[in-house]
Amino acid sequence: QQPDFAVLEADEDAETGYSAEDGWEFANIGGQQIGIRTTLLEEKCEAVELIGTYARDLGTGFVPYAAETLETLVPLFKFYFHEGVRVAAAAAVPYVLTSVKLAGDDAALRQVWSHICDCYTAVLATEEDDTFTLQLFNSFAESLSAVGANSMTSSQLESLASACIAQMTKYYKRMKDREAARAAEELDEDDEEQLAEEEMLESLAVDEVAKALHAVFKTHGTLFAPAFHGVVPVAVKYLHERDPAARQWAICVFDDLVEFTGPASSQYAGDFLEPVTQALRDQSAPDLRQAAAYGVGVMAQFGGDAYADFVVSAALPALLEIISRPDAREEDNVYATDNAVSAIAKILRFYGSKLSDARALLQTWFGALPVTHDEDEVPSVYEYLVQVVAEQPDALVPNGDAQMLRHLVKVVVSALAAFDFVPALAQALIALMQNSMQALDASAKAELWAEISPEQQQALQAKGLF
Repeated sequence: QQPDFAVLEADEDAETGYSAEDGWEFANIGGQQIGIRTTLLEEKCEAVELIGTYARDLGTGFVPYAAETLETLVPLFKFYFHEGVRVAAAAAVPYVLTSVKLAGDDAALRQVWSHICDCYTAVLATEEDDTFTLQLFNSFAESLSAVGANSMTSSQLESLASACIAQMTKYYKRMKDREAARAAEELDEDDEEQLAEEEMLESLAVDEVAKALHAVFKTHGTLFAPAFHGVVPVAVKYLHERDPAARQWAICVFDDLVEFTGPASSQYAGDFLEPVTQALRDQSAPDLRQAAAYGVGVMAQFGGDAYADFVVSAALPALLEIISRPDAREEDNVYATDNAVSAIAKILRFYGSKLSDARALLQTWFGALPVTHDEDEVPSVYEYLVQVVAEQPDALVPNGDAQMLRHLVKVVVSALAAFDFVPALAQALIALMQNSMQALDASAKAELWAEISPEQQQALQAKGLF
């Protein structure tokens, strides 16, 4: 369905045959009146939004309509008459693909995906509307996550990389143009407000580009490496910007490179290791420190020996600075601190033999617990805690030290109260808490329980853990 258009001469009365009540809107262009009937477009937008809602809510029940629906939705990526229709179509496609995935029909899913993937990359390569760009990158990432591993051909991976390069190059130029405009000091309040709005929208779009790259790395690993090679120069440009958000974007991209390609990523290490060290010590940008700390953790976990010297010699001292800050647990810094604590656990776990005093570092790490906010880091941290207590029972609580026992219990209680763990880890933590409590006398137990906040006590009781 295409919108209704009308072209009238400048002196014609548009209201006579094209009433505003019927949804007609006119604009004077080139000496003529150009009209479009918007009512039908709004109805179309609502219909597409409804399709997405049905696909989401019906799940596998939507499968009989999936193929036909996708044939309708995907061409709407190029429905330039109405942004709402395009956005609604992009939002709906992942729900439809997920319904097919939930039905277990992987063959059908991959059959329809190849064409859809080509449509995504074709539009993303040239899209100029920032609002739709961020929606379409988001839609692509969600769709790819639904379809799964190794679902893109090498040419499709190249096309996606090219689209990312095109968009990030465009945003980089705009960023530099804004810097130049502000440096000229010729902006009035309205100009600055407009620049700030553009900056905010573009930052959201840039975030979605990073999420799309993350989805590709996660589903394709080293298969994406050849195509990613072209992204590296753009990422490096962002990495050396003064703007913390620009550097954070680049570090997140390189974090994914290390996490999902492992030791093979070391060929690019010279491009990002020094900027990561600088980011760890950046005093003005906690989000930047968080991204860098996370990256050090994935280097230890997935990078192998190629990253050992850097992690132990350069990154570890900076991580220790992060967790020892007086304001480490304040709201602005807590996620950076959680990621630093998690990274140190991974260094101990994977590079322990390369540390000069692993036992002292282990005690420092233990003293920095608990991890309180970053849910993504919680499982690995507490898995390692359980492992250490099981394998090195005296390492954290030497000679049954009562103070260390109390800290151990409070760390575990904090975790169990705040987070939901998989059953095996939850049971291991409960056993650890109970065994530690049994090592205390009755008065020490009562005193310890009094130090646990009422909110934590209620959470434990609500979960049936105490």
